[in-house]
Amino acid sequence: MKVIDLSIPIVHGDGRLGLTVSVETPYTFDNCGWQGSTFSMFAHYATHVDAPLHFIRDSMTIDQVPLQSLIGPASVIELSDHGESAGISGDTLEDRGRHVEKGDIAILRTGWTDKYWGSEKFWREGPFLLGDGADWLVERGVKSVVYDFSEEFVVRDPGFQGEDCEVHHKLLGTNIFNIEYVRDLALIERPRCALIALPIKLQGLDGAPARVIAIEGQDLPKLFEVTTA
Repeated sequence: MKVIDLSIPIVHGDGRLGLTVSVETPYTFDNCGWQGSTFSMFAHYATHVDAPLHFIRDSMTIDQVPLQSLIGPASVIELSDHGESAGISGDTLEDRGRHVEKGDIAILRTGWTDKYWGSEKFWREGPFLLGDGADWLVERGVKSVVYDFSEEFVVRDPGFQGEDCEVHHKLLGTNIFNIEYVRDLALIERPRCALIALPIKLQGLDGAPARVIAIEGQDLPKLFEVTTA
């Protein structure tokens, strides 16, 4: 079994939109003989999961997102030829995603995070998902979508407005969950794998940081077979 960690490290001082990660260590071996740290961060920075509440008023919070929607068989859609400012269309997903099955987690692989995470270029010049690309994902019946790029064109402008985020509204509005900003997707060697995304259980919030892994080398039906005593 091959386990691939797809999560971006959370680093003190990183951030965007004026919200930076802060890590402090008030308890140290020098002052008390043990170590204990605190951290604060934007819930939607680095690798994380969006709940519908992120864009849909009075909707599902991150602690209400069913874990079965974030765990299961996944299909990799190869999009590494989509570079700077390239829109990903429904026709492209139809052509590249013929192996995607209903109930899958769709993994959109461009390689953009591995090249540009931590730079403003990641946000301002990356590939993005077109509205009809989101429509294709809805029609295909996927349960979650994994991105290694920022899927909304409008986030290039830090002053973007929520009503302009077409992809989020289309997916979260149908309870298809976004698993955003992963890395190392090139380490997945097969078109299908298993994926597990576990967001922190933050009550009432619109999203949460997550540890996301892919698993290869297992028979997927057996891996996810559930038995009851």
